[in-house]
Amino acid sequence: MAKIRGGGYGWLTDGIVTGLVGAATTTATIAAYGKATLGDPWTPFNAISHLLFGEEAVQKDGFVPRETLIGLGLSGAALITWGVLYEALARKVPFPQSLLTGATGSAVIYALDYHIFPPKLRPGFEKRLGNDSVIATYLLLAIAFGSSPLWKKGDPR
Repeated sequence: MAKIRGGGYGWLTDGIVTGLVGAATTTATIAAYGKATLGDPWTPFNAISHLLFGEEAVQKDGFVPRETLIGLGLSGAALITWGVLYEALARKVPFPQSLLTGATGSAVIYALDYHIFPPKLRPGFEKRLGNDSVIATYLLLAIAFGSSPLWKKGDPR
């Protein structure tokens, strides 16, 4: 992939990597909350699949192939998209200033997810886990996005 001036791999590739790190971070957070509060790491991802399967998906417990895998896929695809948009806008911000940019990006994503987009498009895991999981998930997403200069070649640290 062609390099963008001053970038590591190019903003698109950097964005995909940032999105994957964000997806891994938020997936681990949601799974940990699921295990701690519901006794199962998979149930919150079933709730995310409400986007395609409606509210009945929210009530499914444990690993249910269709709902769990779709929920994981939807969450991952959304975070890769957000990662690409984040890198397109903030790729030149050096670390540690990028932590503020990551926090701002995560706050914007939270506002869109819970206050701008219609309820049908909300992530859904909060229906099973509560608000603490939402706060932790978006906080760790902020740290993941804000840490992105640390894994990009050629970016100032």
